[in-house]
Amino acid sequence: MDRVARTHGWLITHKNCLDGATAALAGEASGLTPIFVEPDRVEEGLSQVTDDRPVYLADVSLRPDSWAVWRLRISFVLDHHQSALHLLGQPNVRIDQAHSGGWLMYAFAVERGWLDASPAWERLCRHVERYDLWKPQHEFGQDLNRLFHALGYDWYRQRFANGYAPLTAHEGDKLAQLIREERAFVARHIRQAVRYQNQLPYPIFAVELDEEGPVNIVSHTLLEQGAALVLTIKPDQRLSARTDARIDAAQLMEHLFQGGGHPRASGGRLPADEPADAESLLRRIAEYLAVPQPS
Repeated sequence: MDRVARTHGWLITHKNCLDGATAALAGEASGLTPIFVEPDRVEEGLSQVTDDRPVYLADVSLRPDSWAVWRLRISFVLDHHQSALHLLGQPNVRIDQAHSGGWLMYAFAVERGWLDASPAWERLCRHVERYDLWKPQHEFGQDLNRLFHALGYDWYRQRFANGYAPLTAHEGDKLAQLIREERAFVARHIRQAVRYQNQLPYPIFAVELDEEGPVNIVSHTLLEQGAALVLTIKPDQRLSARTDARIDAAQLMEHLFQGGGHPRASGGRLPADEPADAESLLRRIAEYLAVPQPS
């Protein structure tokens, strides 16, 4: 690919997501302009592309019907979600569930010669990957996620444009404040969680959020207490599902809520005119789970 294409392309990636933000950092360091979208709104990102320069997707992909429409416009897809597996075998597509979207973008940029490999970049991407895939030693990535959601992408880009850097004392103080606020948020929403079982062999929960917040912590706390699934309902009708090994979250969200993601962590969305009622959503999920699903 020529230098003009390398320095004036587009990168569509995951909005409001530390992994997507890390892919964007690697993309910007490679001369790509990021466009941030929700994973089920990639077409909206494509509509923002105003010229014929190359378009890359990282940490997001397209459904089969949209892929048929847009595939010739997209130069390369880098994703790690289960919902992207239908693209396996397509040219210029790399689906790797063992790595995060940020790591895939960084490795791709190095492979193409757009970005020099460095210990700082690798360290940042590994920290983010451990958090995004909830691997052991994910604590620093989790702290980055807290700060990213509080301070935004501009802060993240300013601080980590060249890869890993230690947190400053001021950021440490901010992090301590965020953790205190997080504990209160988690405790409040766990008290409000709706439990449902009704002939299922395990309990499932739904949590209606009154504001954006650390849904991962809420969900993982309930999972540790025995829940098989935790559905969080966000104020804008977006849904997030976290599960243990008894339920495939990606299949469930694809089937019921036009979403997808990973087997243990997936997202979806309710239609704007559908009431976000926790009990009715849990009943719908329970009916789906009562029917054996293909493995």
